[in-house]
Amino acid sequence: MKRSGPENAFDVTFPQGIVWGLIGCVMTFGISLVTERTHGTLVRLRMAPLTRTQILGGKALAYFTTIMVVEVILLTVAFGFGVRPSSMGMLALAGVSAAVCFVGVMMLIASLGKTEQTASGAGWAILMPLSMLGGAMVPQFVMPQWMQTAGMVSPIRWVILAIEGGIWRRFTLNEMLLPCAILVSVGIVCFIAGTRGLRET
Repeated sequence: MKRSGPENAFDVTFPQGIVWGLIGCVMTFGISLVTERTHGTLVRLRMAPLTRTQILGGKALAYFTTIMVVEVILLTVAFGFGVRPSSMGMLALAGVSAAVCFVGVMMLIASLGKTEQTASGAGWAILMPLSMLGGAMVPQFVMPQWMQTAGMVSPIRWVILAIEGGIWRRFTLNEMLLPCAILVSVGIVCFIAGTRGLRET
């Protein structure tokens, strides 16, 4: 009989580890952007012939690149624990979509407070419940049905589902489109809201 579930426990814990790596990047980069704003670094950058949009876009690109590097490093480590993706293409698509989502979330968190403390508090207040509902602490498949349903509002849930799709769920491109489209949409909406918030502060 062909086995259709995860090959080992690391197939389940690896996507959770990716999420916590991304959350760490989000909080680090988001707070660093707040620090640059409070210390006047962004004001000094505006002295250059660059618009605020260009400056924030450049930072977002740098954060995106860093997140992708973190994902690759964690994937390399996962290989040592027996994780063998069913499709590297689907896993790459999931990784890019997750990076877009978390860059947007990072920009939103950076706009939530005028100081590092307030932005950090607001960021964790948002991310922790989303992580719990989304399956970053306890896999969703062991949760009660009502929690699985509630978790659909969490982008964390869609990140984990997309990564699992490339590792052991054996998603086709059509199956991967929904979680990836949700992640990219969340990223774009959060990025727009975050950049607008930063312009007003």
